Amino acid sequence: MSTKLLNLCAAAVLASAVFCPPARAADESPANALLVVPSEQTVFDRKFQDFLAKNGAKLLQSHPPSVFVGYIPRELDKQLKEQYGALVYRDRVDDWSSFARYGESAIFAVNAWNKRFVDDPPEAPLIVSTKVQQAGRKGDALKLTWNAVMKASAYRLQISPDDTFRVIALETVLAQNNYRLVPAFWKDGIYYWRVAGILTLNTGEERDGAFSDAYSFAVSRPSRPGAKLGAPPLPDKNRVKGKPLSWASPVAFKYYRLQLSEKADFEVPLLDVFTDTCTYRLSGLPVKRDTPYYMRVMGSDGAATGEWSAVSELVIESPAAAADSSPGAGRRKK
Repeated sequence: MSTKLLNLCAAAVLASAVFCPPARAADESPANALLVVPSEQTVFDRKFQDFLAKNGAKLLQSHPPSVFVGYIPRELDKQLKEQYGALVYRDRVDDWSSFARYGESAIFAVNAWNKRFVDDPPEAPLIVSTKVQQAGRKGDALKLTWNAVMKASAYRLQISPDDTFRVIALETVLAQNNYRLVPAFWKDGIYYWRVAGILTLNTGEERDGAFSDAYSFAVSRPSRPGAKLGAPPLPDKNRVKGKPLSWASPVAFKYYRLQLSEKADFEVPLLDVFTDTCTYRLSGLPVKRDTPYYMRVMGSDGAATGEWSAVSELVIESPAAAADSSPGAGRRKK
């Protein structure tokens, strides 16, 4: 039987009840071992499958034909090796060469397994491309992209007019590993950007990782008579619960720049982003509930920019606070 056919068969077998048990209950043991079964025939051996089932072993992830991740009681390690030639790894795997003969699937499995034991995340993100990719239906926006960093709960992006970053033109925190930038809000020139992960370590502690290398992009807008676009209207106070930030826009703006700050002077904004809708979702960002922030919005038609809106005090309500402030809440209390 060819290796390709064996792989297909292995995938089918591992979809059976033996290798894909019901969803793990909250009190069951999680995956604690990487299992290597050198013989492809052993995977299909009913005695081998029965041995695992009867002894409480569960293979939760399969990387056919030979590598699996699952829960294996420690007392089975010696017996698995002696009876079936299977090797059980419970710590970080340093000998990658021994897995090469099992194919790319095995290498992927080992890489994923080893990530469980990394205490110190990578020093800095890697920029996906040295060329800034254009995005948007009409190419009016630039997309800055970098690789997802392990243990990063968010990313800190900085943009500067010089490569030393002595002057910061923009700094923001992002939940995703990309940033959409609209040149219409920027003066012509060369800009430099870098990004760092905000990391959650195994201890639960959060810290900023190192910044990536700096890369550049250029802004060169066609000259056009300036238009007086005004500013989006914002209420003095805004309370949001369970939905994106939103604002009205009576003018035909195409893009918006949104800033969120802990102080009304916006000297160090917490959030500084661009969007082509009158909304922005805050999910995944380190924004506290029931805490006053300040927001403002500027609009653009793709060439000219308007003015900053008035500053609006913003509170992202927790579910409990919203329930207490809902109509009739006072009457329900006794």
